[in-house]
Amino acid sequence: MLNSIIDTVAVMRKEDYADIILVAVIIYNVIMLVRGTRSGQVLLGLALLVLTYLLAGYFQLLTLSFLMSNLMTNIFTVLVILFAVDIRRGLARMGRFSFSKTSPVVFDAVNEVVRAAFFMAENRIGALIAFERHVSLGEYIEAGAKLGSVVSDRLLLAIFNTHAPLHDGAVIIREGRLAAAGCFLPLLPSEDNVAKFFGTRHRAAIGLSRESDSLIVVVSEERGLVSLVRNGEVEVMMGAASLRDRLLSNMGMKVKKDKTGSSPAKGVVKKS
Repeated sequence: MLNSIIDTVAVMRKEDYADIILVAVIIYNVIMLVRGTRSGQVLLGLALLVLTYLLAGYFQLLTLSFLMSNLMTNIFTVLVILFAVDIRRGLARMGRFSFSKTSPVVFDAVNEVVRAAFFMAENRIGALIAFERHVSLGEYIEAGAKLGSVVSDRLLLAIFNTHAPLHDGAVIIREGRLAAAGCFLPLLPSEDNVAKFFGTRHRAAIGLSRESDSLIVVVSEERGLVSLVRNGEVEVMMGAASLRDRLLSNMGMKVKKDKTGSSPAKGVVKKS
């Protein structure tokens, strides 16, 4: 076997190496796309079905082999149905590539959101703030109240005031500006196992994060906690610096550290 591998490598062309690398990159990106999501579990289930099909053929289990072969003839249709959301998200990422990822406006928006989020958490005011990244959130912006204003902590506090007409919806930030408020996001299905552990805001944040690559800040009015939701995962933030660092690092930026290695109090940031 070793000699066969060596002989194969010896006759490989440059195009063959490029072909293997390209396939490896595609497989890696597919894994990263579905990792930690419900689709990842579905993908594992499909892998077990394929293994069952191969074993049924090897051991000549005729009935099982017949059933599995009929299933495999329609596997591509099944894949499209099961992974429709992930396919749409992946294609949207490819179609909206941006060369200018960062700007001072984004830095300022992050700092304003962090200040507002922890003030609201301390005063038990619920909030839902989504940062649009590569996948467009245009359909949710269009359905909300379009603002196009500069992000500020005072404006966010006014929007999420319990007596304000837009406080029940989400705020969406696009390219460092407050694009819209009062936006209603896709709720996580109630039958989902994760849904029973969270309230409406967290379910909406998880639902959006599974359909896009956005970063969603959730403030819980019941618990007074601030969480960051990304790729279907909820992470409770232990402080303002932690939230700021997470947001900036996921946007390809980093916090400027002082000589002691800690983040400055006002969140001075720089482009990575």
